[in-house]
Amino acid sequence: MRRNGAAKNLAPASMVKCESGITVVEFAIIAPVFLLLISGIVEFSLIMFTSVVMESATNTTSRLGKTGYTTGGISRQQEIINTVDARTAGLLDPTKITIKSESYSDFNNIGQPEPCITPSPCPGTAGVNFVDINGNGTWDADMGQAGLGGAGDIVVYTVSYPWHIMNPLVSTIIGSTFTITARSVVRNEPYN
Repeated sequence: MRRNGAAKNLAPASMVKCESGITVVEFAIIAPVFLLLISGIVEFSLIMFTSVVMESATNTTSRLGKTGYTTGGISRQQEIINTVDARTAGLLDPTKITIKSESYSDFNNIGQPEPCITPSPCPGTAGVNFVDINGNGTWDADMGQAGLGGAGDIVVYTVSYPWHIMNPLVSTIIGSTFTITARSVVRNEPYN
């Protein structure tokens, strides 16, 4: 009802029943949560993609490396980095990719500590307290020897990349960086 051309004053009770603009308010509440959820899904998808690519590149180049073949002055480690970089189409920074290779004489030795001679303490003098399998003079929790091994050795290639988490919700759950790791185990062929 209007009086003298003035707009009708809305009573407080009628404002509660007013539904104009409710869609905008609902969208304002739901949109940030929805966008955060979508960006989290994209973040995890990129991490999974990178993990699969790194695994594939590590497997491919380690199988090539077990023959002892290296291309034109490029090391096996650099070949892995080049393969990962080529397959991710610039998604990763190749300077942050780290590669660790350890060789073992037998599959049963992978991840095993150097054997102790005396029950306690194991770390001490090589030949007295422990058997120094990898020849570095100290007791190690893993008896693998750094390097690519020789003919017939088992080599474990571990490729890692520190993925920076961009989504704030995901970073509060798993931290600001997530280390993506790929491993491949091969036995070197009896090359010369």
